[in-house]
Amino acid sequence: MVNPPQPAAVARYSPWIVGWFKWYVRGYLRKHFHSVAVCKETVPRIDADARLVVYLNHASWWDPLVAIFLAERFFAERKVIAPFEAEAIKRYPMFERMGFFGVDRSSRRGAVEFLRTAVAALDEPGTSLWMTPEGRFCDPRDNRVPFEPGLAHLATKLAAGVAEGDRPATLLPLAIEYPFWEESLPEVLIRFGEPVRVRDFVNYDKIVNYGKESSRNKGAWGTLLEERLRTAQVELAELSLARRVDAFEVIHGGKSGVGGLYEQVRRLRARLTGKTYQASHGEKLQT
Repeated sequence: MVNPPQPAAVARYSPWIVGWFKWYVRGYLRKHFHSVAVCKETVPRIDADARLVVYLNHASWWDPLVAIFLAERFFAERKVIAPFEAEAIKRYPMFERMGFFGVDRSSRRGAVEFLRTAVAALDEPGTSLWMTPEGRFCDPRDNRVPFEPGLAHLATKLAAGVAEGDRPATLLPLAIEYPFWEESLPEVLIRFGEPVRVRDFVNYDKIVNYGKESSRNKGAWGTLLEERLRTAQVELAELSLARRVDAFEVIHGGKSGVGGLYEQVRRLRARLTGKTYQASHGEKLQT
């Protein structure tokens, strides 16, 4: 039996380029944010052999870089595979060496190609697919934006595979915000939502609590996946609005204070007076 060809996202994957880019991202985030912090006790355990899809709200330009950092932090043993605008990837071909693959969102053919590539990539052990189903930048607290159909279509494909004995699959929602709190730089706040483990649904005639047809019904999957992410966003927004520092754990520290000559004077004054220097202006996030 001849093995099917690997998708470009896997076949052209360069560990060296990916390793360099992860190092670059860590420094870049440290330079532009006060911290990257995750809601405590929301990081789920994912079976090592499970096919993993992480889907997040599309809050800003920073999302892909934050996703790369989070993937390394929480799922370091997995390659990151992600869809990318077809025209954009032509301008930045290096991203193809980092697991990104082009998608034409304007055509049916592009949708079919997305599904084929995503499923083939997930069939490779040790991968994770990251995507933003809103399809465009949206305010992190705007829950009215509908998902594009690609994620629900992918869920039905994975459900069909699991029902026929394929490896398990998990779809993991991830909420993200970039608020300004006490510092001159913003925070990156994240909260993982309740994971959708496909095997919990494929053995039922209906998707639990959704009153739809079978576990392969795309509308039912779309409703379930959207509700899981929106719930995580609402919970994250409540903590962010309340500035609940105690609810978060810092996983990557950035810059604090004003910086420049003013910060140097404060540091020198503390040293001369024997006081402890504190660059941050508010209550420090926990590490």
